[in-house]
Amino acid sequence: MAGTSERAELPKAIKRALRELAGRAHETLLRRALTDLRREFDAWERSEIDAFELTERVHKFHQGPAQEIYLRFSWGIDLRLVVGYCVHVGLIEKESIPAEVVPYLETALLFYRENS
Repeated sequence: MAGTSERAELPKAIKRALRELAGRAHETLLRRALTDLRREFDAWERSEIDAFELTERVHKFHQGPAQEIYLRFSWGIDLRLVVGYCVHVGLIEKESIPAEVVPYLETALLFYRENS
């Protein structure tokens, strides 16, 4: 499809839309992970764990889930792949993607569909 080549520069409006979609998915993953971390703070407030244990769990969160989420959305990864993955795993509903963006995602969506 014209304009969707892997090497072609994406139009600014498409990049902006992809960044917005990826940003929303990033926020969703962070919220889920932070909800789990909040449970650790709740356990601390109930005196079920002490401050040292809470600190260790925060450290594990930072080294584990927080790092994984950061890497998934960083390091210059092609936004088409990021958004395609997010659609594939249900973080983004395909119906929420603007029609003008969908053609730029076809290759990524096909890749994830065929390799799942």
